[in-house]
Amino acid sequence: MRKRILKAALVLLSSLYWWGGIGLQSTPVLLAKEAVTAEDPVIGRLYGIGSVSKVFTASAVMKLVEEGLVDLDTPLINYLPEFTMEDSRYVDITPRMLLNHSSGLLGMTDNNAFLLGDNSTYNHDHFLELLASQRLKHDPGELSVYSNDSYTLAEILVEQVSGLTFTEYLQKNFLNPMELKQIQTPQSDFDRALLAPIYLGGRESLPEALGVIGSGGMYASMTDLSRFGSLFTKGSDYPILSPGSLDEMSRIQHIKPLVSEDQDTTFLYGLGWDSVETYPFNTLGIKAIAKGGSTGNYHTNLTVLPEHDLSVAVSSSGSDSYEQLIAQEIILEVLKEEGLLDQNFSLSLPEYNTTAAPIPDVIKAYAGLYDAGRMGGMFTIEFTEDTLVMTTVNARVEKTQTYVYNQDEEFVSANGDYITFGFTANQGGTRGITRLSFLTDEKGQAFLMGNTYENQNGLSQTASALPLAQKIEPASANTAANNAWMDRNNKKYFLVSETYSSFKYTNQAILRPMLDERAAGYVSIEVYQTKGALGTSARIYDANSAKGFQQTPTMPGRDIVDMNIAMQDGYEVLHVNNYRYLEEDAIQNFNATETNIRTTSDAVWFHIDSAYGGSRLKMDIPQRGSIFLFDENLNYISTSRLKDFDNTITLPKNGYILFAGENQTFTFTVTDNR
Repeated sequence: MRKRILKAALVLLSSLYWWGGIGLQSTPVLLAKEAVTAEDPVIGRLYGIGSVSKVFTASAVMKLVEEGLVDLDTPLINYLPEFTMEDSRYVDITPRMLLNHSSGLLGMTDNNAFLLGDNSTYNHDHFLELLASQRLKHDPGELSVYSNDSYTLAEILVEQVSGLTFTEYLQKNFLNPMELKQIQTPQSDFDRALLAPIYLGGRESLPEALGVIGSGGMYASMTDLSRFGSLFTKGSDYPILSPGSLDEMSRIQHIKPLVSEDQDTTFLYGLGWDSVETYPFNTLGIKAIAKGGSTGNYHTNLTVLPEHDLSVAVSSSGSDSYEQLIAQEIILEVLKEEGLLDQNFSLSLPEYNTTAAPIPDVIKAYAGLYDAGRMGGMFTIEFTEDTLVMTTVNARVEKTQTYVYNQDEEFVSANGDYITFGFTANQGGTRGITRLSFLTDEKGQAFLMGNTYENQNGLSQTASALPLAQKIEPASANTAANNAWMDRNNKKYFLVSETYSSFKYTNQAILRPMLDERAAGYVSIEVYQTKGALGTSARIYDANSAKGFQQTPTMPGRDIVDMNIAMQDGYEVLHVNNYRYLEEDAIQNFNATETNIRTTSDAVWFHIDSAYGGSRLKMDIPQRGSIFLFDENLNYISTSRLKDFDNTITLPKNGYILFAGENQTFTFTVTDNR
């Protein structure tokens, strides 16, 4: 029966993704081992597991704790004396704060880390240097906000204390003892042909490699990932970590969640785990721990039921992400087959009372401006007699949602509006439902709270309960500072600081500041290609700087940005944390008569006007150089990082071409001048 469950899941998966894989470990029988082989074109592949790598990192730290080499609550500088920051509070950061996301690190230091066909260690080698110029966004240990940087720092902690590279430490203490031959890192020696293919614009690209291994850079087959998950089950055959360490990792370590522990959610942090009381299993009285992860092209979920000796891993290569839902459905089917769950059990959206009631004045006092950071940017909240109206601010397309205040003293949607990671409007109530409320913490900070249930594509159902946004007041930046930033409103800035193999050139190459009079004193940054927010908004500090301010726990407050403007050769350079973007006025027109382009430390952009649009060029691209092409709307078209790139390109009319690579020379000839 278990084989049948897995086979059905594979059929489902093949209809959703380019490539997909599933692994299921059930002690004492290993389903994945019975059902698949390494040659299987679906499951035998390796996938980038993204942030599921954090479970490995937390496990490595706990192994050092057991060996008496690390104490979770001793300041990190005792182990990493070279770790320093501009913000003096950094000395209070502990290893536990790295693992429970409460360190206060800004969380966006992945420079030269998302790579194609390149396993450079630049980010790892320069990470402490990059952190040294940063500040903290809150006091260490004050609240838990998802932090990739914390786990990259934990990776370096493991190396410093153990004297081994992170890859070597995992191999020695986890992978070899568990005979996990299909778990690798970008620094491992393995056949890259085993990696599930990834695609850019429908064409296969060179393999993806993330230099931030401890926070998101590992690869695994789902067979071996599910076997690794069995380490956390009560019946595990691998006593690598003690029961005490496993319990420590799987108990709630979330600081200031602002939600009660009995609410249905996928975010209650343990150490390494996103959720240690995972929905929907919490509603059945079943302990489930789960971790999800995504890279530029891979998506993975690992869910473990410790008391039921069950571990499920699901991964895909593609643009959609249903791994958590598929894992849930597989587990529910296993529970049914084992008689632990009624055969008729199914999940359905809750029904809320939509009978309108007058809104009390104490609730109406929450009207104003809010910032949801990565959950959806800035928006206003206004009240009528019995409704709440949310309207986006600093968004390319304005969206509005309406919620009714009911007799149960909460706001619910009566027209199908609901909130996931951002605004999703007018779904007719068939996919999701959200109820909203307000909360003021001990510091007087007001938050919009949300509880959402969502179904996707006829699969399982997710639930989230978390603070969605914090209330902010119009900032008091002086008129000259506001005017200086308003002059940059909708102006485009082009990424120049990434290495030649960076994936960010395909999806985060152009930014533009956005300002709105309804959010006076604030500036938001939009990723031009994806039409989405890069991070949270920033409060204008002076004519050339703005600072991130988000203090919302869990997800909205992650990856905040500080912005600074500097001048270079008479043009503006926008610094976003450690990234540099050159203003559009500095972009010159491409001249095909030059026959070569020379880069220095920065990437070089050119606009392709009508004189050369449609021309075909034969390119001689250096080994440590790449080109990227964009259409007139700045959408990515093609790159030399593609697997089948033949060095011949067609210049897009009114588009752009980017030459990336430090101190490289690109030569070309025109084969067909249009």
